[in-house]
Amino acid sequence: MNSNFIELLKPLLENEGVIQPGSNWHKLAGGRSNFVWQVGDKVCKLFKSNRASDLFPNNPNNEYYALKFLEGSLIAPKVVYFNKLSIGFVLVYNFIDGFVCEKPVEEIAKTLSRLHAIPPKNVLKNKRDSSSKSLLSQCSKLLIGASLDNLSLPSDPNIENSSDLSIIHCDPVPGNAILLRDEAVLIDWQCCAIGDGSEDIACALSPAMQYLYGKGDLNIEVQQRFLKAYSLKKNIERYHLLGHIYHFRIAAYCFWRAKHGENDYGEAFLKEKQYLDAKYN
Repeated sequence: MNSNFIELLKPLLENEGVIQPGSNWHKLAGGRSNFVWQVGDKVCKLFKSNRASDLFPNNPNNEYYALKFLEGSLIAPKVVYFNKLSIGFVLVYNFIDGFVCEKPVEEIAKTLSRLHAIPPKNVLKNKRDSSSKSLLSQCSKLLIGASLDNLSLPSDPNIENSSDLSIIHCDPVPGNAILLRDEAVLIDWQCCAIGDGSEDIACALSPAMQYLYGKGDLNIEVQQRFLKAYSLKKNIERYHLLGHIYHFRIAAYCFWRAKHGENDYGEAFLKEKQYLDAKYN
């Protein structure tokens, strides 16, 4: 399947002058949601149309808008090509020649701080509601028909949606952060939205996401260093208020994915549930 797509994409991108003729195509690690290749000094992403979910949408237009908006910021790579083809949306951006993060390191926290401090200017149409009522409603939908021992929906603390919104990445896991000198450049922006920065903090500090997209287990020292490096106090406060619901939602999401046959999400669910039990119960 990969080779068939390459055969279709290669002449088109070469004729457009996007990639150098004769460049080798190397499938990149990760790629759960889309097909991704390194082609010389570029990355080519072909979006899959069937990999979206409410929590992690797979929106090529939002990724393109975010990359264009953040151009020159060292928060995201520079986009060089975007188009809708018969086989799907194709996005090409400059390859970041660094190291893929293994844990939620301080550099990711600092990059998220810079991202969340930028006025979003309505660059994205979709906005996420971080009120406790909305978050719990999302959890309930993910757990419809489930019978889970010792996993009951948290009570509603009646916390309103944040009025201080920014662009949020929505998937800032270690595998989506590239260390380049003393910076962490974030990739894979297909889930991004206008929303509450505390949501990114929760995703970055999720044991389930660490299991799926990092290396090794999280520990309290890594989490504390991350929170210390993150500079926007208001979002830290929101995370402390909503963290138990954010992490419950991630556990519910992993359970939902496991129920649909993705076995590694079953182990990820257990990681998140153990964290919930240890920290919040």
